[in-house]
Amino acid sequence: MSFKSSVLILGSSGLLGSELTSGRYLNNYRIISHSYKSKSDLKVDLQDYNQVIKMLNQAKPSTIINLVGFTNVDLCEKFPNEAYKLNVKAVQNLVDAINQYSLKTFLIHISTDQVYDGEGILSEKNVNLSNYYSFSKYTGELIARQIDSVVLRTNFFGKSKNLKRNSLSDWIYDKLLLGENIDVFDDVKFSPLSIYTLCKMIELMVEKKEQGIYNLGSCEGMSKADFAYYFAKMLNFSTSKMNRVKVSNSKFLYAYRPKNMLMKLTKFEKKFNLKLPKLIDEIELVKKEYQK
Repeated sequence: MSFKSSVLILGSSGLLGSELTSGRYLNNYRIISHSYKSKSDLKVDLQDYNQVIKMLNQAKPSTIINLVGFTNVDLCEKFPNEAYKLNVKAVQNLVDAINQYSLKTFLIHISTDQVYDGEGILSEKNVNLSNYYSFSKYTGELIARQIDSVVLRTNFFGKSKNLKRNSLSDWIYDKLLLGENIDVFDDVKFSPLSIYTLCKMIELMVEKKEQGIYNLGSCEGMSKADFAYYFAKMLNFSTSKMNRVKVSNSKFLYAYRPKNMLMKLTKFEKKFNLKLPKLIDEIELVKKEYQK
């Protein structure tokens, strides 16, 4: 089979990477998988500049999809240097290597909706950093934009293909299946996509190679509590053991959590001439994965 070009997926063993490399996407491209610890085509420590240079010279990708990140919000707060290494330094090494060798490589950098916290529906300019995780991810965005790149601020859910990593919907499903009590945040609003839809949008970015920073989520977002209730009801689970709680009253969280991450999607939709799905429809889509 003749491929268009090579796509290097950094962090291919993670939650999003495991889906993106599942064989459902990017079938017209030669996929090169990267991981630091897990089985992959390339095992490289992105914190080591010399290893990054060697990797890029070996892979010669036309596109890099960067899924690498230190995403545990509490651990980022407790160990900011570790967050810096993966969320900032790794990106800096990539950008420096691409610049040093004048590589014609397009970077798709996955960021987070946690760079927001405010009132209403938030556009790309409404950045409000509220914990070290969001600070480190935003810093990584600024570095990524120093080369030809697109930054996607997003959040996602769906059935994980990684046995070691669970998504939000996996966590809710497992709790429901075991009949355990679930505390769900009534004061945290978000607008995530299904992991399938997000991968299809990343596929589109590989094709289009349009630069910029974009919100990428679902329309008509909701609280995490409402999300959990909708998900449970669609799967015909009882919600009797679900408890609506306030994140502001939570005693077990170390870092502050943003309360409003509802994203304005107009910029992305206009640029790519498409309509992103409603969150309720994304929950319906993901429901089918758990019924198989």
